[in-house]
Amino acid sequence: MKFVTTTLFAVFDGAIRRFPLLFRLSLGLCLAVSVSVSADDEEKHAPGEIEEIVTIGTRVPARTASDAAVPVDIFTLQELESVNSSDMVDVINTIVPSFNVTRQPISDGSTFIRPVSLRGLDSHHSLVLINGKRRHRAALMQLNGFGAHGPDVGSIPSVALQSVETLRDSAAAQYGSDAIAGVINFNLRENRSGFELRSKYGGYTEGDGEEVTVEANAGFALGSDGFLSLSGQYSDTRPSSRSQPYDITIAGSGLTPLQATTSRLTVDGVTYYGPDAFTYTYGADGTIEQVLPGSDGVPDDPDTRFADNFSGVGGDREFDSPAQIWGQSEREQALFFVNAALPVSELFEVYGFGNYSWKDQSGGFFYRRPGVSQLLPLRLADGSIYDPRAGLYPAGFTPQFSGTVIDYSIAGGLRGELNNGLRLDLSLSYGSDEIRYRIANTLNPSLGPETPTRFRPGNLINDELAVNADFSLPVELGFAGPLNAAFGFEYRRERYTIEEGDPLSFAIGAHAAADPFNFEITRAEVDADPDDDLTVVECRIPGLETVGSLCPAGDPIHNTVPVGSNGFPGYAPEFASRLSRNNYAGYIDLEMDLTDELLLNGLVRFDHFSDFGDVVTWKLATRYRLTDYLNLRGSVGSGFRAPTPGQISTTNVSTRVGPSGLPMAEGVYPAEHPVSALFGARPLDAEDSMSYSLGFAAEPLDGLSLTLDYYHIRLDDRIVLSSQFAVGPGETAQLEALGVPGANTIAQVRFFTNDVDSKTQGVDLSATFEFEGFGGDNMLHLAGNYNETRLVERGRFVDAEAQFDVENGAPDLRAVASLRHTRDRFDLLLRGRYYGSYENTSTADLAVFQKFGAEFMLDAEATLHFGDRFSLKAGGRNLFDVYPERGEFETCCGRIYRSDSVVPWQGTFLYLQLQVSVP
Repeated sequence: MKFVTTTLFAVFDGAIRRFPLLFRLSLGLCLAVSVSVSADDEEKHAPGEIEEIVTIGTRVPARTASDAAVPVDIFTLQELESVNSSDMVDVINTIVPSFNVTRQPISDGSTFIRPVSLRGLDSHHSLVLINGKRRHRAALMQLNGFGAHGPDVGSIPSVALQSVETLRDSAAAQYGSDAIAGVINFNLRENRSGFELRSKYGGYTEGDGEEVTVEANAGFALGSDGFLSLSGQYSDTRPSSRSQPYDITIAGSGLTPLQATTSRLTVDGVTYYGPDAFTYTYGADGTIEQVLPGSDGVPDDPDTRFADNFSGVGGDREFDSPAQIWGQSEREQALFFVNAALPVSELFEVYGFGNYSWKDQSGGFFYRRPGVSQLLPLRLADGSIYDPRAGLYPAGFTPQFSGTVIDYSIAGGLRGELNNGLRLDLSLSYGSDEIRYRIANTLNPSLGPETPTRFRPGNLINDELAVNADFSLPVELGFAGPLNAAFGFEYRRERYTIEEGDPLSFAIGAHAAADPFNFEITRAEVDADPDDDLTVVECRIPGLETVGSLCPAGDPIHNTVPVGSNGFPGYAPEFASRLSRNNYAGYIDLEMDLTDELLLNGLVRFDHFSDFGDVVTWKLATRYRLTDYLNLRGSVGSGFRAPTPGQISTTNVSTRVGPSGLPMAEGVYPAEHPVSALFGARPLDAEDSMSYSLGFAAEPLDGLSLTLDYYHIRLDDRIVLSSQFAVGPGETAQLEALGVPGANTIAQVRFFTNDVDSKTQGVDLSATFEFEGFGGDNMLHLAGNYNETRLVERGRFVDAEAQFDVENGAPDLRAVASLRHTRDRFDLLLRGRYYGSYENTSTADLAVFQKFGAEFMLDAEATLHFGDRFSLKAGGRNLFDVYPERGEFETCCGRIYRSDSVVPWQGTFLYLQLQVSVP
């Protein structure tokens, strides 16, 4: 089954790659017309009686999805519940093929708020709405890939929703900045009665990743026609591990980094490791007994590649081995939503909705071997030697990184329709997202023995305020339908805050510099002859005092160690900031059925940004009804996106995998920061876009609906994270001169830049067929997306490796096929997920790359109903236990599968769910 299905999808994939996109669209259109005509010749089939009303992509009330000028998909509550996950990101990723997500086990805040993309563009290119109102962004700046700053979809529980709409069309002129790739609208429940309780339990067949979820919804009547709907979810997710023992061998050298860079220093039988290629052995009297130049530096401790030889390497985490864990993080969360409306007259109603979400997640960082600079021995003020390996971390350590994400919002307003037909919606909304970071099982090396092992590195906050006034009026002009004249105004204030951490998380301790207590001095000798240039050197280490010679070259007084809580240094006061932006906007949106066949839609939007000036965007869309069962549609429009305050102000120093494949410190600085200026950075500008689409919606047979749409998105001056710039000795000195905390440890630098023009194009396919058979009702649904992104212009800040990975690093083709069978009190769901092939490279000269093959995953779920109130559900995701191919590079340190893999790499997940429903 797996082989046949994969082969069929592969053939489809090859055909798509072989023919131009527009030709494929024309071919599909011709096929649809022929089917429609043949169906008309044989028998007239009436369209389905139940029409899906859309609330996005059009401002005309009661417009259906098939009749709209732009492609809109509607996913019902039943479809959302068919994906058994406590994370809405996974739900949308499963049912929307153009929506991709990766799992980042060791990537700072990206471990908690996972990076997503729609149509191959970043999360900030997609607008997220709740009940049609803009959702605020997450506090996290994604610092992987090109860097993204979008909303946290994972804070929305599925139990709170009645449907999800996806607008597969650029709509920046319609909804403002961010809607370049499309729009996702989450519609909250509006039930006036009833109670629903679900209890779920599941886990991976590997024996980890257990998840317990309890969620509930209750509806209440407000007055005669109002409602109050309350929803909540609590889940506890255990971590998983798909790791192998930490292998630190450098390819081709025959040595591990520990052996290649570390030497021994033995004092009174205690062995220390330093950066020099010599071994010094001191006797009890402090004199040097032996000097062995060119020592092999092999450490005397056990094999550091296997953490189960040690205890306490990973702190209090659930897994004791291996030293470094790659898998899903540990997570506990509680999500609450409320939605309400109450008529206040025959014409108007007040409404409101809001949420409070709390998530606490923990994961690991890179393992620090005993020989790394963070654990070097140090001379203290009394002359004694302090070795953090002697008692604190004898076998090295793995920092444990945690974060509490608090997300809340509130929105309310007044809406209604006057007697003259004028509809209005006046609203006010506010939303905030905050990340409170914690790091444990680590140290601030520069503090020596005074270091804590737990720190609070600081907080990130993104909050937004919006005031909207929206109006629409139908105007009869004698055409087939009235002109729907919509207009409105918007004010938005967006603010991004970086709060400093606790002082010890960024403190520059005495041991950030060599010989902080002046045990080795050099002074000018007092001499009668001023022409003499005589100096005296003196070593004042207790027991090693000498005049006329320096302290031993391998002595710990020469060691310098990093600054800040290791793994994630705290935000120092100079990194803390608060940046605000104001945005005023107005729009006019005109839509009318000129004839029974032809619909026209035109709109224009004006925006004023307090920091980027004025911009005008526009859009034209049309739909032509070719037959009763076939609509042609298309659109063209411009877009604009200013860099977010977070992209302008973010400063971050963290550990990344460097070009050598080993962990190293990376600094991300604002484009206008002096550090970025050293590498040529310029102030950020806004992005401009031009988009167009062409497609059709057809209902050629009774129960069959089909849509196919081609899209093309051009982005100029696209805002991206630069490639890594190596920091050499000269740059290190400049960073130190600028007073950059931890300058001596930063190995590479990145910053945001307008360095890329990109072109994204693709095809979206959606087909649904409802039929009777096999003793019950059946629904077959197929959704597919073919997407390709190309960088048409690339400046000097983005290298060829980044370009190759952006263009080839995700599958061009993704498809989802599902079959639902309902019979009496039994439901069966089968879902197949297909991921096309993709490639990655590891070098800027493109000399090394790996091609990953296509994968197919099968999900299944069976539901048994007991009466009208109880149901039991059992199912599994990825029943064939399919994994992507193992990474051949950029998978160091115990990692098997690439973290940026769009193909899931956790294996089979099985679950049970008990549901109680009271009408």
